[in-house]
Amino acid sequence: EELKAKIRRAGEEAWLKGNVDAFDELYAADYLWHRPPLPDVSGLEAAKQSVAGTRGAFSDIQISYDEMVGEGDSLAYRYTWRAKHTGQSPAQGIPPTGKEALLQGCIVVHIVGGKFVEEFE
Repeated sequence: EELKAKIRRAGEEAWLKGNVDAFDELYAADYLWHRPPLPDVSGLEAAKQSVAGTRGAFSDIQISYDEMVGEGDSLAYRYTWRAKHTGQSPAQGIPPTGKEALLQGCIVVHIVGGKFVEEFE
């Protein structure tokens, strides 16, 4: 339950509120985020920049955690992410459309010493 709460806290603070500095207490400095087809994000600061860049391209972000299961220091969760495409993402370079974007996915998180060290999306 503690790991599930950390996932929800990371989503609420960074994605919904824009407080990427909350990652400091949740993510390891050498955090690695695999997110095909986009390039991997390597390091805590790069993760913060990635989230901030996405938040600059999308407004009205909503996240639901549809299912979470965990074992040991790993947790898998299925999510739904909705937002309005109102800006241009540095990662994708697509001009704003004003349309709603919907992303559904699954992420497996590995945790060491209470911090997220690697995510596979």
